[in-house]
Amino acid sequence: MKRVKALGSLAVVAIFAMALMGPPAAMGESTLLCEADEIPCSSSVSHVHYVAKDMFILTSAGSSYDYKCDVLLLATVGELGSPQELEGKFTYTSCNGGCARTEVSEGGTLFFLRVGTELAEVTGEGFEVLSNCSFFHCVYSLENLTGNAVGPLLSTANNGEIIYAKATLTKVSGFFCPEVTWLDAIFVPLSATYISS
Repeated sequence: MKRVKALGSLAVVAIFAMALMGPPAAMGESTLLCEADEIPCSSSVSHVHYVAKDMFILTSAGSSYDYKCDVLLLATVGELGSPQELEGKFTYTSCNGGCARTEVSEGGTLFFLRVGTELAEVTGEGFEVLSNCSFFHCVYSLENLTGNAVGPLLSTANNGEIIYAKATLTKVSGFFCPEVTWLDAIFVPLSATYISS
């Protein structure tokens, strides 16, 4: 089942990559998350709830150091922008492998930049998370972490999704930290979230 999900996610990433290779006019468009499939959007989203089941933290130290958690993102959505800003906070539960994750920052900002029909690049800043495991204790940042948002019309999930495929986390501090740590996750909104302008 995980392989099927992974293949579906890879297909979405491939669609996203093709959109990036399209005409430059699509780059940097004004972005607005919308409750309906409409351009221009007249029913913008003001708050989002994204859930990731089995968000994986993968390390260069080997699979015995990898672990997974469930994650909830609650965010307030800003006005039409290029990019559009979402101010929010992550909550982590049900981590395995003797690990826990806690957001140690006061939250942060996700930036959605529409790059094509129902496609956006997602970057973040300000989020810092403590990974507290029996074998390491490290704080990571979402700085320079890039994901791909896909709206319901192209997504394998009914309401759309944000996909992080082996995205490298930035180490802030800690000890016994793996040399490289990656995030592998699919965040799904609780209600349909179209990528409009």
